[in-house]
Amino acid sequence: MTHWPRTARKTDNAGNRQLTGGWSLSRIEKLYRRSRLFDWQMRVTPPSLPLPVLSDPWRGNARIGAQIIQGQMPLSPASVDFARFGWLRDMRDYGGSGARLSARAMIDRWMKDNWYWSAASWRPDVMGDRLATLILTYGWFGASADEAFQQRFALMIARQARCLAMDWQRLHTQMDQLTALKGLILSQAVLASGGNSRRRDYGINALLDIVIPKARGQLLPDGGHRSRQPEIHLKLLRLLLECRTAVTSLAVSDMPAIEDIIQKMAAIARIWRHPDGGFAHFHFAGAMPLDDIEQIITRASSKGAIPPHAADTGIARLSAARTVLIADTGPVSEARQSARAGTTQPYPMAGGLFAFECSVASSRFIVNSGQSVADPRLRAALSQSAAHSTLTLDGLDNCSAQTSTIAFEMGPAAGGQLLHATHDGYLKSHGILHTRQIFLSQSGSQIKGSDRLHYSGAPGQIPVELIIRFHLHPRVSAARVRDSHILLKLRGQKSGWLFKCRGATALLDTSLYIEAERRNSCQQIVLRCPASEIQTKGEITVNWGFTRHSSKI
Repeated sequence: MTHWPRTARKTDNAGNRQLTGGWSLSRIEKLYRRSRLFDWQMRVTPPSLPLPVLSDPWRGNARIGAQIIQGQMPLSPASVDFARFGWLRDMRDYGGSGARLSARAMIDRWMKDNWYWSAASWRPDVMGDRLATLILTYGWFGASADEAFQQRFALMIARQARCLAMDWQRLHTQMDQLTALKGLILSQAVLASGGNSRRRDYGINALLDIVIPKARGQLLPDGGHRSRQPEIHLKLLRLLLECRTAVTSLAVSDMPAIEDIIQKMAAIARIWRHPDGGFAHFHFAGAMPLDDIEQIITRASSKGAIPPHAADTGIARLSAARTVLIADTGPVSEARQSARAGTTQPYPMAGGLFAFECSVASSRFIVNSGQSVADPRLRAALSQSAAHSTLTLDGLDNCSAQTSTIAFEMGPAAGGQLLHATHDGYLKSHGILHTRQIFLSQSGSQIKGSDRLHYSGAPGQIPVELIIRFHLHPRVSAARVRDSHILLKLRGQKSGWLFKCRGATALLDTSLYIEAERRNSCQQIVLRCPASEIQTKGEITVNWGFTRHSSKI
């Protein structure tokens, strides 16, 4: 059995109770974990060699791998992200025996420096990611190593898996607990092999009996994540795909259950995607690289047509010819109550109810500004309804925890497809309901819409002005040609589009678009209409439309 010198122990300066990463230990527990008694508790029987080799479903980034080989590691070796070992895939995809030997030396050094417990590097969710990554990439860096390295590596996996089994329930969030459990499933798949296959399969089934209900508890009935955030949704889907990788070749009874969850989640993920492969900018989406999205959805092997509507998640998709329109319809009242009742952790709100994005071929056309930025003040500003392509009243957000979609219809209409929905986001403040209707023609060359404010008779403030915004992608140029007429050109496309509206004044203004956490200047179409007489008139309607312009612009 291999042991590193006691001088390799790491210490931390964590507070009495709270540790980083959403878990906690008392001072006494932390002192105990630095003792020889805890080290004795972590002693394990050396695993049988050779360890099984699993197929890694994920690609890395060869460009980053080249930088690492050249000594330009983008992460500090003391950082939590380094300790997750995701960079191994980058080195592997760069390739070569030199990269393999270098990765092996880095792993060996890390094991030596972190052989004993520390609050940072042995954090349960970090351990879950680390064990999963090391096990899935082992066939590249470890299977050809000498026996001494393989023994040290297998022993480290076994020690940390034992600690992880003790600690995963200490994590505060369900997602972090699932991350830790993923590491345990993969560890069980490779450590309890050979003659212990019956114990291995029993252990994995027992773990899946925990994972599957927890995963289902994160989801709405249609398979969308309760946060309604595409990238949290995809993070959970990736986690489940890694669990599936561990159990695919085993006699695991819960395999159909995990496959059913994966297929439902993959179908929802496809609704959010533009033709260029990226997510529409709803609910903090936009930071995840296109290649990561593609890998996860491809690995899920989702089959069949993309669903047009996810009623519980509140997302709809209209598609005709080369035009795709994705709208945030919001969950209907019953689903909203169900989501609130089942959520055990708060998720940030991003208010743009009835906002939509549109792409023509692979070019994005109408967008939302996006919220995937590190600056919390800018993130909050971009989460407001005004940063979305929707209607706002007196500058107020139209979405809160109490807002519901109280009516929704979607289906074929004469010459195309029609979406019709009503929300109560301004009912409490103004006594007003907002109805948006969007029509997409069968040819994909015409988008017609209307926004109607209806006074319900309920008490509330008298509104001053309604504003409808259509944020344009930075690759779209716009010019106002006359009142309420705006010509638009998508870069790289021969034909343009003509925008018209009735019932409001159309203006062009500047806007901001976040792409891969970069700020980009763009334009927006702004429709303004007085609303102070709505209680007298009963309702106000603004009609608008985008039509493909046949002549070159």
